[in-house]
Amino acid sequence: MPALNVEFSAAEMDRLRERATLAGKSLKQHVHDVTVEEADRIAFVEGAVAEAERILPGVTDRFPAGLR
Repeated sequence: MPALNVEFSAAEMDRLRERATLAGKSLKQHVHDVTVEEADRIAFVEGAVAEAERILPGVTDRFPAGLR
């Protein structure tokens, strides 16, 4: 399975360990989940922006005064 070797400062590791403990997860699982969730969040936002850009011209044509 592919893996990453990522370096963190001591303070960053302390924060990550604390967050993992609060989430009830191992440090490894917490870092995995946060990384994947952030990638998914970015993909969602990019998709939402693209969809908004696609439909916005039709909305402004239909409701020109309501958006200014």
